[in-house]
Amino acid sequence: METKKNITLLLVTFLVILLSSCELFESTTVSSKEIKKASSWSKKDQAPSYPECESLKKGDQIECFQNIISEHLMITISDANMVASTPLDEKVILTLKVDKKGAFSLVEAQIPNTVLEALPYLESTLNDAVFNLPEALPGTKTNVGVYVDTQFTLPVQIRAQPVE
Repeated sequence: METKKNITLLLVTFLVILLSSCELFESTTVSSKEIKKASSWSKKDQAPSYPECESLKKGDQIECFQNIISEHLMITISDANMVASTPLDEKVILTLKVDKKGAFSLVEAQIPNTVLEALPYLESTLNDAVFNLPEALPGTKTNVGVYVDTQFTLPVQIRAQPVE
């Protein structure tokens, strides 16, 4: 009987020690302000790029990246052989996304109605052009060392004269 009491006492003591030192009952919370601060883009973070731009200074890397994108878009749009029904000199604003793998997608195209009326296939041509951009090096959130999705806007000037 005494042995049974000792075993019970030992088990209860062990259980109390186990529960009082258990970290499962502790919780750590991170405020939304801290999460937002850590997630915000900073000057130290690495924007998406292409390998041929990597050896340049940071500001020049971004310009190089944009030039490569612009060149590819211009070639694709030119190859589409679209003919405008009216003269155009308008700006189109593209919102592009580079995902964590470096693939591009068109998030939004702000195209004035005058451009859509003159070039009805422009939006689908732009979508195809963005989809066919060469894969980039993804943006990197340097404070945590992970690839991130990034978005940016790119203005595109559309100039056209109707064929007479």
